[in-house]
Amino acid sequence: MARTGFGKRFPSRDSAAVRALAQNVRRFRKDKDWSQDQLAAEVGVEQNAVSLIENGRANPTLLVMEGLADALGVPLSELLHPATRPKRIRS
Repeated sequence: MARTGFGKRFPSRDSAAVRALAQNVRRFRKDKDWSQDQLAAEVGVEQNAVSLIENGRANPTLLVMEGLADALGVPLSELLHPATRPKRIRS
C-alpha cells in the first residue's frame, strides 16, 4: 500500500458547517482553558480526533458531536452556529 500525504488522508472539508464546528470547538475549548488532550479525555476520543475536528479535517459522528457539546457545556446547535465577526466601524 502506497503512503499518502497527510492532506490526502485528511483533506480539508469545504463546508460552512465544518468550518463553524472547527472554530467553535476551538473557541469553547480555549474558553475553558483546556488542552486538546483534556477535551479528548472528557469526550472519550483520542487527542488527534480533536485536532482533526479543530482543523476542519474530520467528519465527526453525531455521538462525538454530542460528547463535545456536553463536555464544553454548550447546546449541540451552538457547535454548528457560524461565528459572527464584529463589524468594523469606519472613521
